Amino acid sequence: MKTLKKICCLIGLFGMVSCANDAKQEDVKPIGPIHAVVASKPVKIPVGSEDKGSYQTIGIEELFELQQSGKVLLYDVRVPYFYQIDHIPGAINWPHNWYDEEVQKRDVEIQRAQNAGKKVVVYCFNFGCAEARNVAKKLTRRGYSLYVFSSGMDTWREAGLPLVKAGQ
Repeated sequence: MKTLKKICCLIGLFGMVSCANDAKQEDVKPIGPIHAVVASKPVKIPVGSEDKGSYQTIGIEELFELQQSGKVLLYDVRVPYFYQIDHIPGAINWPHNWYDEEVQKRDVEIQRAQNAGKKVVVYCFNFGCAEARNVAKKLTRRGYSLYVFSSGMDTWREAGLPLVKAGQ
C-alpha cells in the first residue's frame, strides 16, 4: 500500500512538472522572486460542431488499393522518430502532438485532396493507438470527412506491404 501511495505521489509530481514545462513564457507572471504559472482556459467547441464532419475506419485492402492508385492523402500521426524508421509510401508525417501548429497548412492539403476526389486517411501504430482517432475527431470538427486506418502501421508491416525505411 505504501508503494502504491509513493507511485501516485510521483505521478502527481510528474504531472505538475509536465504542466509547468508546457507553460508559455507569457503565462509566467512574476510574484516577487518566485514565478507562478497561470493556467490557460481550454478552447470551447461550439455545441453542434462535432457533427460537421465524420470519420470511419478503413481496411488494409482498401487502403492498399488507394495507396497504389494514388487516390489517398495519407497522414502518419506517429512522432518523427518512428516515421523515419518506416512508413507507408506516400504518407506525410503529421505528428499528433503537432496538430495545432500545422492544422492551417494541412487544411490546404486536405481541401485540395478532397477536391481531387482523394480520400484522407490517418494512421498510427495499431488498434491500441488512439492518436489517429484523436486527430480524426479534431478534423471532423473542422468539417472534414475522413478515414482512420485503425489497424495501423504494425498490420501494414506484418502483411509485407511496401514500406519506406530509414535510409531509403
